[in-house]
Amino acid sequence: MYNNKNYKRDISYTYELNRFFLRILGVWPYANKKFCLLQKLRKSVLIFGCYFILCCDLISILLYIFVVQKETHARIKIIGVVLFTIVSIFKYSNMLYVENQMKDCLACVEKDFQSVTSSTARNTMLFHARTGRRLLILCGIFMYGGGMTYRTAIPLSREKIVTAQNITIRPLPCPAYYVVFDSQISPTYEIVFFVQCLTGFLKYTITVAGCGIAALFTMHIVAQLDILMVLMNNLTVKHELEHVNKKLSVIVQHQIKIRNFLDMVQGVVHFSSFVELMACTSIICLMIYCLIMEWEASNAVAICTYCILVISFIFNIFVYCFIGEQLSEKGEEVALTACTLDWHLLPDANARALILIMLMCNKTMKLRAGNFLELSFRTFGSVVKTAVGYLNLLRSVVD
Repeated sequence: MYNNKNYKRDISYTYELNRFFLRILGVWPYANKKFCLLQKLRKSVLIFGCYFILCCDLISILLYIFVVQKETHARIKIIGVVLFTIVSIFKYSNMLYVENQMKDCLACVEKDFQSVTSSTARNTMLFHARTGRRLLILCGIFMYGGGMTYRTAIPLSREKIVTAQNITIRPLPCPAYYVVFDSQISPTYEIVFFVQCLTGFLKYTITVAGCGIAALFTMHIVAQLDILMVLMNNLTVKHELEHVNKKLSVIVQHQIKIRNFLDMVQGVVHFSSFVELMACTSIICLMIYCLIMEWEASNAVAICTYCILVISFIFNIFVYCFIGEQLSEKGEEVALTACTLDWHLLPDANARALILIMLMCNKTMKLRAGNFLELSFRTFGSVVKTAVGYLNLLRSVVD
């Protein structure tokens, strides 16, 4: 039996980035069930603070749309922000709802690292954990890069507006109407500017955390399927045929463990992935429409910012579809491996036992958004085409 003495370091490496983002949101499920009162208080304050900031941001933007802004094109440019805020609230609420399920999944990952059977299996798990980290890093770069540029570069690049009443209006990161105070008076303007940037950072963190946790769990399943293929290939090694029954038992147990873990992961990511796909389809449509408007106005800074934003939202969808595609392809590889084993080398009773293993392997391994929409490259293409279709419809209706 291989003894993984470095399993704590492996787990820390696997969890590091996801733990960082989830702790910012107060969603990270602590390993210790009886963590101290200070940690409980910190968690409660973070959750209340996140909801308060998101709800205040949503209400102020809605007030601006319905009370202040009357122009259709300007309203359309803000609808994308409203939709993104609503989606962020939904995804954050779902993270809190599935926190215990997330904790169970993390416990399974930790147990797998602790009970790994060989150095090859450990390296396989670390390799796929590294892939999940890279997806999270790329998602963060695109999301924070595009989002914070939108919140800072666009308002700072716009000139101040002087009304007929000689009132100077300075642009904010996101147009909003505050009933109880005037956001144009210093230092209120500077405070509101900072708070809106902080709100944007919070929403981008929710998006990145959702992508990261989905990538972590799915890539771990892919690693376990790789290990399963190794176990199957070792089943028919000629000089170890006397241990066939034990190997069959290990393979069956490993299959059951993977299936159970997949069901747990499906319960964690199905709602967030569905909301991400549906919302990003509309948001991409609106962002491209805003990009066209800024192109016609020859605003170089806004054009670059909206390009980054469009790429960011497309990449978010791509991450979910990519991990779903990886899981599906690896499941097909496992099924092919099971069907091409040298079963004729095994005793008749053991060879017949392979039938049930093949049947289980032939059951598809897929992630589904909302438990009905398969996450794959085909879905990614459909989402992009749908967004373009919505764009054409929007332009024909508005223009």
